[in-house]
Amino acid sequence: MDSHPRGQVERDDVGIRYRKSIRLGSGVRLNLSKSGLGYSFGIPGLRYSIGASGRHRTTIGIPGTGLYAVSEVGSGARRSRGTGRAPAASSRRQIIVPPTDARAYLPKPGWFASTADKRFYEGVQAYVVGEWARAANTFEACVAADPSATSAHFFAAMAGAKSDASPDRIVAHLEAVVGSDRELPDALQSKYLPSGMVELSVRVSITEHVVADVPFSSVGAALVLAELYQGEGRLSDAIGLVSQLHEANPESIAIRLSLADLLYADGDHEGVLEAASTAVNDSDLGVALLHLRAASLFAQGHRDAAFEAFRIALAKSADRDPELLKIVRYDRALAYESAGQGAKAKTDLERIYATDPAFEDVRVRLTGSP
Repeated sequence: MDSHPRGQVERDDVGIRYRKSIRLGSGVRLNLSKSGLGYSFGIPGLRYSIGASGRHRTTIGIPGTGLYAVSEVGSGARRSRGTGRAPAASSRRQIIVPPTDARAYLPKPGWFASTADKRFYEGVQAYVVGEWARAANTFEACVAADPSATSAHFFAAMAGAKSDASPDRIVAHLEAVVGSDRELPDALQSKYLPSGMVELSVRVSITEHVVADVPFSSVGAALVLAELYQGEGRLSDAIGLVSQLHEANPESIAIRLSLADLLYADGDHEGVLEAASTAVNDSDLGVALLHLRAASLFAQGHRDAAFEAFRIALAKSADRDPELLKIVRYDRALAYESAGQGAKAKTDLERIYATDPAFEDVRVRLTGSP
């Protein structure tokens, strides 16, 4: 989401920065990078695998779209149109499929299909090949024909973002999704992007550098909308929206992390501490939330408590993202320096330097030279 100051220890402020990736489970993956609003690529290519039952599973990724198609043959499963000859070998292999070929796997409307059906199908066809402006316009034509087409609103927003549509236009579509009483997938999505054959995801920012590939759903739309609200300076609206998501999904640590990050950006350190009150070092997400907790404690002047949160965040290295741990350690070093504990700061910086001499400004801090 929004940017945080990096290492501005003169303000007793610890910078929060993430890179690389975190896995959430259940098909959701966090990518830690410097990217902003983006879109998942799904599975780029065609992958075959043969299970013990002899059933062949085919996944057709449509690069750059966040969707892919799945079909099965063998052991009673029907062959899906366009799957071609089943593979003879049992080993998995991957073949890149151009978007123009992937389009052939998507269902087509019948002769007597409604205008909304036809426009939705045309929008999907344009979206698949990256014709973003045409896709946005076509999905908007679908919405004009059927205002209740929630999925068309979502696609219009995603395609609009790719084609540099006005933020107001994108926000309006996302607000329509979030405010709709129709859950996704709706009728049009189920018909032309059927579940079990096609899976969708959308990439949303959790923090400035933490983006998540989440399901194409009202929750995904709400997270994207919160990001856009924040980008427009509507931080209170973003916090309110994610707070509602948190209330509806109290077990989601990704939403909890998103809320904590927004509250941190708003200077609400008490809110961050409440959101991160149950944070434990049981995953990379837990480490990220503990990092925010430590930063807020440090900003409030609770240095001993902040260092304890840093300690817990760094207590485990097995099955934790090395880059994430490196960033947390670096920020702890800055906090140590600010607290006048130079020896401890040097120890942390030297541990980073031993594995990554080019990390941030570690070399300069240790040697005084670039």
